[in-house]
Amino acid sequence: MGRVTIAFTVVIVAAVIGSIASYQVKPANYEKLLEKQKKFDEAFEKEFYVEHTKYVETGERSERLEEMFEHIRQKPDMFRLEMDNHPLPYVTVECTACRALLTTYLTYRRVLGWDRDRIAEQAASTCGTLNILTPENCLKLVNKNIDILLYIIDNRPALTAQTMCGIIFQSGSCVLEDPSFLNWSINVAAGGRPITGSKTSQNRGASDLKIIHITDVHYDPHYRTGYNAVCGEPCCCREGQGIPANPANGAGEWGDYRDCDSPWKAVEDAVRAAARQHPDAAYVYYTGDIIDHGVWETTVAGNIVSMTRTYQLFRDVFGSKPVYTVLGNHENNPTNVFAPSYIDRSDFSARWLYDFSADQWATWLPTATQQTIRQGGYYTALVRPGFRIIGMNNNDAYTFNWWILYDPSYLTTQLQWLHDTLLQAEAAGEKVHILAHIPIGAGTSYRTWARQYRRILDRFWDVVTAQFHGHTHADEFNVFYSLANPQHAISVGFNGGGTVPFSNYNPNYVVYYVNPQDYQVTDFESWYFSLTEANQNPNRNPIWTQLYSFSRDFQLSNVSPASLDGLVRRFASNPTDLRRYWEFKVKRGDPFIAAGCTGDCLLNHLCEIVTNEANDDSKCNALAAIFRNLDDELFDEDK
Repeated sequence: MGRVTIAFTVVIVAAVIGSIASYQVKPANYEKLLEKQKKFDEAFEKEFYVEHTKYVETGERSERLEEMFEHIRQKPDMFRLEMDNHPLPYVTVECTACRALLTTYLTYRRVLGWDRDRIAEQAASTCGTLNILTPENCLKLVNKNIDILLYIIDNRPALTAQTMCGIIFQSGSCVLEDPSFLNWSINVAAGGRPITGSKTSQNRGASDLKIIHITDVHYDPHYRTGYNAVCGEPCCCREGQGIPANPANGAGEWGDYRDCDSPWKAVEDAVRAAARQHPDAAYVYYTGDIIDHGVWETTVAGNIVSMTRTYQLFRDVFGSKPVYTVLGNHENNPTNVFAPSYIDRSDFSARWLYDFSADQWATWLPTATQQTIRQGGYYTALVRPGFRIIGMNNNDAYTFNWWILYDPSYLTTQLQWLHDTLLQAEAAGEKVHILAHIPIGAGTSYRTWARQYRRILDRFWDVVTAQFHGHTHADEFNVFYSLANPQHAISVGFNGGGTVPFSNYNPNYVVYYVNPQDYQVTDFESWYFSLTEANQNPNRNPIWTQLYSFSRDFQLSNVSPASLDGLVRRFASNPTDLRRYWEFKVKRGDPFIAAGCTGDCLLNHLCEIVTNEANDDSKCNALAAIFRNLDDELFDEDK
């Protein structure tokens, strides 16, 4: 996970961050603090424009401008974190930076008439000043994204910095207020079985189907054992970053905890281990992100090579066993951006990716899926009588997809298709699994899209029996609740974690047990290996072992929404069980375990389980009231 240009420079930060996500609990006096912060931001962005304009005119940064840059400079350890995992004080500063930088550059473009090259040069300079990438790589990343952003800005003259930052951050003083981004909706048919309680399921049975879930391999063709794993950039261990003087800073044979993606041998080992240990699995799910985090130098040709090699591995290893896959946000070039289908500029369109995917996935999918895959990278397929899969491309609703800023209503097309497909499945008496890369409800899932998705899930809660996600690299789950009756748990989103260690994780995959009558997940287990142990024994393959069997380890009869909702409430009153869940979630990655997780850290992970929509803190607040009294400290007093 899960992470371009001018401030485009905050936009650069958005493009290079990783994919770890976690909820951030708000303090009791949050609204009061936000009002204070809004005033600070308004004053900061005005002063920043004045000081930056002086710098542009004279070529010299004033002492005050240096102070302002220092205030908004990106912390190096934030590269590996998704925005919603940044501590609240960091998010506050990032929002300040977003508003100041975007206001300044929008003025340069719209009022002063700066051309493309001048903006690119200045944006790259700002990127370097903020220590986001090396100057050379800053320029590469700017040039990959600037034409898209300028097209959007030039064609949407009413688009403001406040709206842009409100889409990217969806929190803090970056509040989304523009009704055109908040008030669109899809048509939801009346009917469906009323929700009268939390959804239950049968217990695990001997005849249950087994499904292997692999995700986020993040194959890096530039990975080199022994190369610098502490390079100071968002993605390390790469050819060109050199061999460090201290061998301890060199990349491991099987991957590395330190902001590094996967060498091919590790990708291959994970897929072969899953097939070898579970030959009786009926199906395989892959929920996206084949491409590496070196987002400043990806190319269409390079992405095609990496994806082709990975899909061929799945074909070679699993043979005739069906593999159902979806796109990750890293698959396109530039990363994260998925234009509306009516944007026909070849340098903007994702059509190359959709056509490529349609051809590659034809091995596993019926011919009828070709049309929607080529249209938008999504599909539906009848797996067996009574059981249907829907593969979504919800990367278009990722808040770092700049095309949301151009036309948020284009997202209705796929959502309406999802609704209509579920309506047909309901009429046919089918049960459905939904596959999507981005977890719904995460802070980087566009809130209006998430609300419309929840309306669909409410309507078809009895049809959709499970959801499967990736992106975060964490082995976790999310409980979904009814909009009208939030005490009723109606669905579960299972996250397969990831075979990539980026960052601080051990590699893993998940196996689900699925009832063959109603296709609900009855139990699941995770398999992993210790990266430390594997790298200490580089000449043999890693030793894969079971991380957990969920029902056994948490003393549950099943993993239905009702059962997991009860477990969440148990977590709130039993920090020991919650900490065990956290250990499983981070896959016992040595850096995580060494750092520990108590108090606020545990509460953040607890709240993430029950958050279905950005800024909807209702379920979290109820759990927090049980877990502890909220801390009122958020901002430094000198602000």
